[in-house]
Amino acid sequence: MSASGDHVVERSGGPASHPRLEIGAFGPWQTNAYLVWDGGSPDALVLDPGMGAAPALMERVAVNGLRLQVIGNSHGHVDHIFDNAALKRDSGAPLAIHPDDAYRLDGSNTYGFSVEATVAEQELRDGEQLRIGDLVFDVLHTPGHTEGSVCLYEERHALLLTGDVLFAGSYGRTDLPGGGDAAMVASLSRLLEQIPPSVRVLPGHGPETTIEREAHWIRRIALAGRLLVPG
Repeated sequence: MSASGDHVVERSGGPASHPRLEIGAFGPWQTNAYLVWDGGSPDALVLDPGMGAAPALMERVAVNGLRLQVIGNSHGHVDHIFDNAALKRDSGAPLAIHPDDAYRLDGSNTYGFSVEATVAEQELRDGEQLRIGDLVFDVLHTPGHTEGSVCLYEERHALLLTGDVLFAGSYGRTDLPGGGDAAMVASLSRLLEQIPPSVRVLPGHGPETTIEREAHWIRRIALAGRLLVPG
């Protein structure tokens, strides 16, 4: 995947019929955009197309012979939704977001950027599933960074797309509108309790990690019942 002026990480591998991932970091916040497919069918998911991501994503869709089935947003912050409209136009794919964050798609932001408004055709609600070819992502509603933040969990292939809830060595900000400390504590505790240690964590910013690598500080937060400095 390519993005002019941006650091880009590309990971595409594994035998046929195993999940494929391509990851690029876009825009001033270096937001990770994910292109995910099962390695067998042409159906693909894009999660969080940030600023300038659409051309690179569509190039990789074409190169890999894919059909974009859905555009997902882990939450509605501008750095994760910036290229929603362009990607929808170029691919014809529907947009999906948790209903509590759907209002954030109106294009308004505090950074002075002109963001084209979009409307989601699908809802990412807790307990529902997002099927992409042979991949089945469970939707986990994990508020705290925003009220409608979600994680997508593919149990069979041990993948967890966490948006801005969980990073390598940290958690997402809770001081922005719609965020909250108590909700973040509950969400982190849920991930620790429900997701196996070996699962790959693919965050909205920065490098991937695993639940096991982050478990020590998440456990401290869960036991304290309040947010603490990770480490």
